[in-house]
Amino acid sequence: MVVCFNRLSRGECVKICGRVRRYLTVTQLKRRGLFSLDLLIERKDEISALRGLISDGRAGNGRITVVSGATGSGKTALLQQAAECAVEQGSVAVNVTCSPLERDVPLAVVRQLFDALPLGPQPARQVADMLAEGVQAGLGEIVTTITPAHARVAEALWGLLVAFSERTPVVVLIDDVRNSDALSLVYLLYFIRRVRPTCIAMVLSDTEDPQPRFPLFRAEIMRLPELSHIRTAALSPTGVTELLAGRVRADKAGLLGAEFHNVSGGSPLLLKSLLRDLADSASTPPEQCAPVVGEHFAQAVVSCLRRSGPTMLVVAQWVALLGDSTCKELLAECLGTSPESAHRLLRMLDTIGVTRAGRFRHPAARVAIMDGISEQNRAEMKFRVARMLYDTGAPATQVAGHLLGQAGQQAGLCTEQAAWAVSVLREAADRALTGNRVEQAIAWLRQAHRLCTDKAERGAVLFHLARIQWRHSPTAALRCLDQVTKPFVHERFGTPYTLLLIRYLLRSGRHQEAQKILHRLHRDADSLPDEVCAELRLLEMWLAVSFPAVAEHFPYDHSLVVRRSGPVTGRDELQWQAARLLVGVLGGGVDGGFISEVEQALRLYQVAEATLEPLVMGLSALIFADRLAGAGSWCASLMDDVETLDAPAWRAALSALRAEIAVRQGDLKGAVRLAEQALDDIDAEGWGVEIGVPLSTMVLAHVAMGRTEEANALLQLPAADPMHESRYGLQYRYARAHHHLAADRPHAALRDFLDCGTLMRRWNLDAPGLALWRVGAAEALLLLGEQARAKSLMDEQWALLAGKRTTRSAGMALRVCAAVTRPDRRPALLRQSAEILQGCGDRYELAKTMADLAHAHEALGESARARHAARKALRLAQVCGAAGIVARCLPAQGAEPVAETGRRPEPEASAAPQGEGINELSRAESKVAALASMGYSNREISDRLHVTISTVEQHLTRVYRKLRVNSREDLPTASLQPAVSF
Repeated sequence: MVVCFNRLSRGECVKICGRVRRYLTVTQLKRRGLFSLDLLIERKDEISALRGLISDGRAGNGRITVVSGATGSGKTALLQQAAECAVEQGSVAVNVTCSPLERDVPLAVVRQLFDALPLGPQPARQVADMLAEGVQAGLGEIVTTITPAHARVAEALWGLLVAFSERTPVVVLIDDVRNSDALSLVYLLYFIRRVRPTCIAMVLSDTEDPQPRFPLFRAEIMRLPELSHIRTAALSPTGVTELLAGRVRADKAGLLGAEFHNVSGGSPLLLKSLLRDLADSASTPPEQCAPVVGEHFAQAVVSCLRRSGPTMLVVAQWVALLGDSTCKELLAECLGTSPESAHRLLRMLDTIGVTRAGRFRHPAARVAIMDGISEQNRAEMKFRVARMLYDTGAPATQVAGHLLGQAGQQAGLCTEQAAWAVSVLREAADRALTGNRVEQAIAWLRQAHRLCTDKAERGAVLFHLARIQWRHSPTAALRCLDQVTKPFVHERFGTPYTLLLIRYLLRSGRHQEAQKILHRLHRDADSLPDEVCAELRLLEMWLAVSFPAVAEHFPYDHSLVVRRSGPVTGRDELQWQAARLLVGVLGGGVDGGFISEVEQALRLYQVAEATLEPLVMGLSALIFADRLAGAGSWCASLMDDVETLDAPAWRAALSALRAEIAVRQGDLKGAVRLAEQALDDIDAEGWGVEIGVPLSTMVLAHVAMGRTEEANALLQLPAADPMHESRYGLQYRYARAHHHLAADRPHAALRDFLDCGTLMRRWNLDAPGLALWRVGAAEALLLLGEQARAKSLMDEQWALLAGKRTTRSAGMALRVCAAVTRPDRRPALLRQSAEILQGCGDRYELAKTMADLAHAHEALGESARARHAARKALRLAQVCGAAGIVARCLPAQGAEPVAETGRRPEPEASAAPQGEGINELSRAESKVAALASMGYSNREISDRLHVTISTVEQHLTRVYRKLRVNSREDLPTASLQPAVSF
């Protein structure tokens, strides 16, 4: 638009200038994205008040309005709307923005005011001269009073402004007046006191601040009668919903409105940032009912706090560090102020919309504030918060949370401070473990190690950390201990964790290092404390049954199994009982009463770092004592407890034991599943030499199921040499021998069985429950045709089983004893074996015995009994999945039923009615049913139970009815538990 002002009157020029200025103002605001009706929601009353102010100014009744509110509450938007209203009414809007960057520039705000006025060249030069004169007059005591020199300049400037307003009313809009320079505020006060009889309206925006920079300025304007006050409050949930209208689906606006208000507190600035984040999130599903909190929101939070002054940003930083511990007392301590002042500052944060009752409305706000703190300052502030919380009696876990993520040098901690921090972190780690927060405990102990300055305590912290890591990752625990292994090997001892390190080294296969430490211990035994000596004796007992090849190098008194020698602390009681039980079982020096007594004592404990190993020892002892039922129920109970914990290594250890129990009870598939679970929980490196337990179990289970290739694949896995110096190596070698036997390699099997025997006798571990090497060797010798040697081994085995002839080991031994005796005596021995194995619950070994019994009867021409025994063996083998026994039994029991029906007999374990009926049998009926299921005739049953044949027949009739079967061939052998004393 081109206008020739020379041909227009003064009034027409002013009118055109006003239109141009109005156009430019609105265009610039829209172009900058600052003018938006959205930010004026719920501001009708405020806008109406501003229109009245402008109208009064045009009428010559000048007025002043202060628009105040929290940062980001929409004060600038209101001033922009006032400018628009002024232009619409024909006034000149003078926009002035105060910046903190110009606080030290004298008259910077006044200069902006007059530069924005269209004064013309001559008046503009006059203003420039007057401003220069004002700057030269200096500041002096300008904050509290105005000097005559400044008064002259202010009077002259005011005269120019009033003269201009007489031609065109003026609306002066000063945004964020708190950031004005001091001299400008004095001039503004001079103007404000004289504004009433003019055509000038003044609107000042100011941020609410409990500690204003210029309290005198605020006090002066607040007492003026022509002053009106507008306060910008946060938007309500309804207003937020209105703001979202058109931006989200109509049916979601209400839900989103509540969520947006919850995050922003109704702050227009924060809401605008959330809308930008929502617009940037193109992938947000339209049905989402939650705001998108992104980078714009984080920047807006920091911007709000910075614009609110350095005090509010510092307050927010302390609140971010205090977290849920925030209160006015702690905040006052952090800021060095009074609790009342701290309370006002907290309320200011709430007003801004960043917090609610001193807690951040959204985690992103806290993160944005924390990111703005330098690493050094954060460390110092966090340590200060931690100390304050500690002094007020806060829990160690709450205090320790503020000690994470800082190193001692960065935090500038002295020795005393570091020692205090380490103590708190260790206590917090213990409490975290009680609550099953393993990762948190590990993090706190790692931080304690970083802060610790004392060498001995650093070692103690490392051992504590390793014990916790062991439950999650034994590999990580061993690598953690690598930092202290070398000093323990080459230096003197000064820590009670020496014996724990020895155990870890042995399990990981580092036997040489463990032996060096043990040699040093024995050499210095006279100078060791009594508690360490007691623990050393416990270690020797554990070595004797777990790592006997290492124990051979050190003295060991086997009488410790029966009697105690020297002091033993209460903490050692569990380990002592477990060690005595395992040593007694494997050494053959305990009876059943002792085993039951110790078992009951061990059942009182739950799984923990200090109890896992002795509990595993106790369970192993029960397994080797053929007490599988008790071991199984106890292990299952412990497993239930461990399932609720974050302890895969503990779960793996118990799974391996449950797998071993399962394979000894004939649950072959279950044994494989449990052993695989144990190997999945921790890797081979984490298992160390103890991997021999799950590996041997899986090999035995696969061999029993006829899966020799799978067993061979497991045996091809690399096995560390140190494993063969341990009990776990014996179990591995024994399983490998059975694989050789199943693969028709009797010579290799015999060699492994005999090697097992040599080591077990040398190490005083010749317990049948650990490995029936004589039975296995006898089977290999029978395949090689050396029956005399086989019989000699079985005679020796049977003699060693004196007093234990109702155990699973005895049942297995009787089966092979029958193979080396006369054919006519074999059925009786095999029946006795079957009775024992049925009572023990080993279905696989029972199936093998029944299969041998079928062949024994067949050899004697007793075809009916042979078929009966073969059917029982077949059913048991099918339940177990023992393919080899199934193949042996099919020809013996007759293939006709299979050929006719196309099905094999269903496993009795799946017969639910029979399982229910067993509970209805009387004691006498159970005895008769059990013997009948084993193939005994009615006469033989009457002789064994000392009743008449008629009584046997009556009992069987009732048994058939209760179990819903038609004959003794259908009796569920595996489910019947005889009450007969054999």
